[in-house]
Amino acid sequence: MLEVKGRQTAKFIVQKTEEILKIYDISLEQILTGTCDNGANMLAAIKALDQNLQLVESERQPLDDDDSFECINDDLYDELIKEFESRICLVRCAAHTLQLAVTDVIKHTDIRIRSITNVVKNCRKIAYRDSFHMHNVPIPPMYSKTRWGGVYEMIFNLFEHESFYKDLGDQFKELDLSEHRDFIHEYENALKPLYISTKEMQAKHLSLGDFYIQWLRCLMEVKQLTTNELAKSLIISLTTRLQQLKNNFAFKAALLIDPRFNYLSSAVFMPEEKESIRNFIIATSKRIRALKPVEPVVATPSVPEPDTVTQDLDDFMTDLFGGVPPSANNDNVGQGQDSFIKQLNALDLENHQNHKYDIWKHWKDRINSHPELAEVALSIMSVPSTQVSVERSFSGLALVLSPARTNLTAKNLENILLVKLNSELLKTIIPNMYDWKQYQGLSALLE
Repeated sequence: MLEVKGRQTAKFIVQKTEEILKIYDISLEQILTGTCDNGANMLAAIKALDQNLQLVESERQPLDDDDSFECINDDLYDELIKEFESRICLVRCAAHTLQLAVTDVIKHTDIRIRSITNVVKNCRKIAYRDSFHMHNVPIPPMYSKTRWGGVYEMIFNLFEHESFYKDLGDQFKELDLSEHRDFIHEYENALKPLYISTKEMQAKHLSLGDFYIQWLRCLMEVKQLTTNELAKSLIISLTTRLQQLKNNFAFKAALLIDPRFNYLSSAVFMPEEKESIRNFIIATSKRIRALKPVEPVVATPSVPEPDTVTQDLDDFMTDLFGGVPPSANNDNVGQGQDSFIKQLNALDLENHQNHKYDIWKHWKDRINSHPELAEVALSIMSVPSTQVSVERSFSGLALVLSPARTNLTAKNLENILLVKLNSELLKTIIPNMYDWKQYQGLSALLE
């Protein structure tokens, strides 16, 4: 976490991001996606990082001796750039997009909300506190203007204790909510599924597939409110905003590897769309392999040359009858790139799993049987669908940088936050850092 004083333009964000990556010895080639809110500067910054990676990779492409970048015409250069398009996928924060979907609708209810808020403010007067205490009803909460969830919590309080507020309004005119009662019912019913999903999206990690389950659940429950006018508007907003989230290959790949969405006879993707998603997964697998250290070459026994005539006949028959050529009958069947592609294609034949299915366990169980595909799948599932962790980091900063600790240096503050935000990793890291037998009594701390 950095303290910045400059204007947070896209160029400035890219510069600071690259500086941090350098500190932790992370290259752009290791970045698969960037999750950010819908701010124009953040969106532009992710795209700029993607372009920087494209240029790095294009510069590494081998050229003939007579070739140079000066002699490559614009059309050919554009084709080279397309080859590396979206190397860093832009993932819009699902939680922030859900907030925008709600704001699209409730901004038209501001007049009603302000009127109800005025009544709630009157409820907080000292003269009425005894009534709340006597009936064990919590005083309705106030809210931040930038967070619709606070408005819902206020409305829910009025909805949950409706009979109490009805009696209170009959006694005191300034607490009368009778003209807003139908609106309160409509608001609570329409917004409840989205409020619950917002809380679910605040989990420490929410994969793209799990987020999609949450979004679809919201859509389903809101669609059931057929006579609710707010619900009708929410359906349109949720459907429209969802398209922005789905428009990247990381999201599509997360659905392709998930048997809750992609299974035998599933129509989640068209055949031609599946082909482009598979190409993305194959390219991601190649990127992962390229980042691994090169293993020493081990001499292997020579293998007899394949029967060329038989292979030619197989190719000829395949051209006649369609499909893919048969695998060579040798000891390497089921291994290598051919096996990876077969396993990738076979995802279309999976059994349909229910929405509570543990997709993480699904792929961890396949690490031995599908090593390369599982490696890619776990990487894709690790893509955060929200930037809640960033918000949580700011909350952690507020706890560390208290008024009593204002003299912390930037370095010490960074180190404290690094430990605080990664505390779950300590039990894994610390035992390997020292020989704890030398520190009597301290080894019990790790148990």
